[in-house]
Amino acid sequence: MAFAYHMEALRKQRILDRKHTALVRLAIAQAEQERALKEQELKMQRMKLEQEKTKSNEREHYLKSMGRTGKTGVINANYTNMLEDQKKRISQKDLRHQEKVLRDHCLYMGNVNEYFMA
Repeated sequence: MAFAYHMEALRKQRILDRKHTALVRLAIAQAEQERALKEQELKMQRMKLEQEKTKSNEREHYLKSMGRTGKTGVINANYTNMLEDQKKRISQKDLRHQEKVLRDHCLYMGNVNEYFMA
């Protein structure tokens, strides 16, 4: 009788041990899953921050390249260091573009000639 009681106690202990190891495995798996989720969130956060930084740098560079505002309007930062021929070509191109935009909106700019900017 004592032997049967002892064997039953051992069987119950094995069942409890298996239950305990299964619970430990589940806890480890859950902790690993939470760690992976936090790592992914941090990665997304870093990537988003990097994208915002890149976007702001590009925007800042774009604004710096736009130039400054003068009496005659926006002056390109590089425009002051250009040759006269290049300046004239750029201004004529801008005027043609402006004329097309106004034409497309049913407006009229007037004659554009070499004295237009004077």
